[in-house]
Order: sequence, then C-alpha cells, then structure tokens
Amino acid sequence: MMRPHLARAARVIREELAQLTTGDVITQPANGDMATRIASVMDAAGLITTAESPDRPAWALPAGPPPLPARAPAPVDGARAEATEVELTASAWDERCDRALRVTGWLLSRYVSRPDVVEIVTDYDRAVVAVRVESLDDWDNWMAETGVARHDCGRSVGDTQITYGQLQDVEVRLVAHGVPGLLGALAAAAMDPYWLYGRVYDLGRPMVDRDGDRWTYLGRRGPDDMPLFVAAGQNVPWSLTNVVHQAGPLRPATPYLPAPTPAAAAPPAGAVTVTSLTEGLATAAPAAPAEDTEAVSGNA
Repeated sequence: MMRPHLARAARVIREELAQLTTGDVITQPANGDMATRIASVMDAAGLITTAESPDRPAWALPAGPPPLPARAPAPVDGARAEATEVELTASAWDERCDRALRVTGWLLSRYVSRPDVVEIVTDYDRAVVAVRVESLDDWDNWMAETGVARHDCGRSVGDTQITYGQLQDVEVRLVAHGVPGLLGALAAAAMDPYWLYGRVYDLGRPMVDRDGDRWTYLGRRGPDDMPLFVAAGQNVPWSLTNVVHQAGPLRPATPYLPAPTPAAAAPPAGAVTVTSLTEGLATAAPAAPAEDTEAVSGNA
C-alpha cells in the first residue's frame, strides 16, 4: 500500500503531465522546463518543504542527514593533549635542573678550594654541599652561606647533621660532618642545657647574639615553658624563641675552657715505679771488668 504523501505527490505529477500531454507526445511548457513546472506545482501543493520551515509536515522527509551525536575526542587528539602536558612538565623539570647546575657552579667557584669542603655536587634539581666542621661557629657560617634558616637545624644522621636551604630558588642540601658530636659536647659541658631547634643553649651562662649584644637568662619561664631572657641595658623579657629568630645565632659570652688534664698522682714513699726500677737496675748493674782483669766469682 502506497503511503499517503507519495500517493498525493504522484497524483499532482500525473495531473500536471496530463495538461502537458497531447496524445502520446509531451510538449515543453512555454514558461520553463517540465521539471521546474512540476516542482512548482508540487511546492504549491505543500509537497516540497525545507528543514528550516517551521510548519513542515510531520510526514515530510528530512531535508538532510541528521546531525551526528557529540563524540569524545578522537584518541589521536587525546594522546596529543597528554603529550603536550608531559612536555610542559619535562620542560619545567629541565629548567629546575639547569638552575641547580648554575647554583652548584657558583658554589664551586667560591668554596671548592676550602680545606673543610668534602664535595659540592648537583643532585638533579638541587645542589649538595658536604663539609667537615670543627666548631659550631663554622656550622653557623655554612648555614648562612647555603641559605639555611638560623632556626632550622635539620636532623642528625650518625655524626652528620643534614639541613636544607634555598639559593636562587634552588634547594641546597647541607651535609655537615661532626656537628652532632659538637652539640653533644656542648650539652655535656653546659651548666643548665636547654635544647631548642636541635641546638643546645646553656641557660647558666650569659650569651651573645650575632650583633654582640649580651643576653641573660632571668631564671623563669613563659606560659609556654620557654626560657625568658633580657638584653643588657633593657628590662623587657624576651623568650628564647624570639631571641633566636630575631638575633640568633646565640653563643656563650665566654668560651668553654677545655677540661683540665688530670695530673699524674705522685707515688707513695717507698714505692717503686717501672721507670725508677729500670733506672735502679741500670745503676746497680756491675761494670764490665777492665781488660787483663780476672772476674772473681762470689763463691771463691
């Protein structure tokens, strides 16, 4: 069975052809070609519509293919976007490594000839400075040279102290050999040791800051149990934390004297030491007989 809209279109075409047919011959219309004439008649009959027409009949065929549904980006496009992100990350990494090389070169140019330097190398995006220190003052100087904060003393690994600083946006790892031993010796010699930020402060001794100002412990603590200090010529108490942050590092006002070497105890009267016994035997030994002298036995 023919669909209604096709039957109607066939009827319109048939009627128009009948008007243009004389016998068995189809004559060309005077006002245009036959196809245009039939198309005009069909359009007048509402059989030709466009997709843009708001009153298109429900039975009319669509004027074009339906729009394609939205699709996810093609795999090639996704791979290209991912590669771009990876490239950006790699470029940023290369830039950080280049900065680390420049900072390492700068450190080498300044300190490579120093006898306390173990090595200065680049570790990918950071610089590494390894030194051997003989005093806590040396350690403070190296912390300042490598951009380590005064209150950041890092952590101890064996007899090595490891801290991290910043120079020109590059992380610098400072490896200081000998620091834990120095801190332990200071704690043992302190009258009243107090540990803060991995450092030892002797509350029983006056201390001086980096500008030479003298600080004295007041013998009392703040609400957070932090020791309170006062600067020479002032009456305002400062917590030890604030003093370290604002004026550190702090050092004892008077250096620690080395422990005296115990003197050897004098031997009691009549005692014979190894040395005196040896000397005594050498003195008491009989002299060698002179030539042409016959030795006489004690049993003769």
